[in-house]
Amino acid sequence: MKLRRITAVASAGALAVSSFVLLAGGASSAATTSITFAYDFPGPDFELTPVVVAQDLGYFKAAGLHVNVSFPPDTSSTTKLLTTNSAQIGFLTTTDMGVAVNAGAPVLSVANYSMRNNWALFAKPGTKLTPGNLTAALKGKRIFSYGDTWTESMLPFVLRYAKLKPSQVKIVTAPTGNDLTDLLAGKVDISTSTTNYEIPGFQGSGTKGTEVQLLGTKVGAPDIPVWVYAVTRSYAAGHGKTVKAFLSAVKRATVWAAANPVKAAADFSKAYPKSGYTNAYNLEGWKLTIPFLTNAQHQYFTQTTAQWTTLAKALKSIHLINAVPAPTTYFTNKFLP
Repeated sequence: MKLRRITAVASAGALAVSSFVLLAGGASSAATTSITFAYDFPGPDFELTPVVVAQDLGYFKAAGLHVNVSFPPDTSSTTKLLTTNSAQIGFLTTTDMGVAVNAGAPVLSVANYSMRNNWALFAKPGTKLTPGNLTAALKGKRIFSYGDTWTESMLPFVLRYAKLKPSQVKIVTAPTGNDLTDLLAGKVDISTSTTNYEIPGFQGSGTKGTEVQLLGTKVGAPDIPVWVYAVTRSYAAGHGKTVKAFLSAVKRATVWAAANPVKAAADFSKAYPKSGYTNAYNLEGWKLTIPFLTNAQHQYFTQTTAQWTTLAKALKSIHLINAVPAPTTYFTNKFLP
């Protein structure tokens, strides 16, 4: 789902920088609690900005925390890092949560990161891609997927809307590929990503014209938050003060970064100079993320029973989970600052 530009070398370099930057934010003391935050992607990108800002501006230190960042080997391993206690707090998609809980993983969402679904289909400039012509636009076409849980969950709703069977399209799954590069090179006809990643990627590609986009929510996909902060149930039970301290620091950082996007993007770019992304990309991506961070009541983080009920019913309808549990199976708001 995310625009992948990092190479193996760049990713390794980014990990080294991460360790240096986050350790350099302040020496640990007897009163400091050390935790590891596991990201949802093998390398850093601009959605990590609040964590970087919380470290750089001393919000973690003020909350009595010493935070390291860990990057999983692939997009499916963050839950495992949590359940094996290799990390204490993680960054997951809501569909990852749904599938993990269905499989018996004791994970619990403690805060929304985003509030709405901005996943979309994208096509080259000049292509017609609308709800009205979706069947013709997709039938027999090559559709890119990273193979991540979110994309694999959203595509069935789009195909259902278009009255197409999976066999009537060609889903090109490339976990280490690049949706935008493959689209512009003609390797696929449709790419899939969230708008905050795809739009700045296209802007930086130098391609003339305007990339065509169609939000998944316009063609059947459920309008639910994409990302959440999560812990295991046992960690929540035994370390509630730490969870609340982390969320308090990250909320302060998120509010600051939303109000100061230029400085926030520069902060991220400085922290991860080998991420493979330009500062222009980081800035545009973060600016496009900001509108999705709050709900209609201008609240950060707050989760609802409605969002998790919608998610569970949606995943059950496409047979990704076998039952619709109570919403509280997935989340709690008790640790929100």
